[in-house]
Amino acid sequence: MHPGQTRPNELECAILERIAQDEPWLQGPFASLHVLSREFTGVGSYTNFVCDELDSQDDPFPGLDPLIRVPGVPSGMGAVLHCRAKRPKCLELFTYGDDLWDGTCDGFTFEETPKPN
Repeated sequence: MHPGQTRPNELECAILERIAQDEPWLQGPFASLHVLSREFTGVGSYTNFVCDELDSQDDPFPGLDPLIRVPGVPSGMGAVLHCRAKRPKCLELFTYGDDLWDGTCDGFTFEETPKPN
């Protein structure tokens, strides 16, 4: 990822697409979203998108079911998407356990978790 990148990166797009599989109300396309800012916390990140402020009601906060596997983060990562007017507002990524994450996402994969019967 380049400094000042104003479009979602590969990991962000993949997470948004995966969440949309379970949340059909979520409106794409996601690769054309405009990123306002990214904040890396050491244990995750916040990616803020341009979002229509005309509709002030927030939508539900869908989470990502699969575990995100990133090299160097042994316990894996999760994600929650904050939405407004059925559009992404903020994508929150977080590590599990005491793992740290520096924002590197090369080689990420999703690990599906078994659904209870």
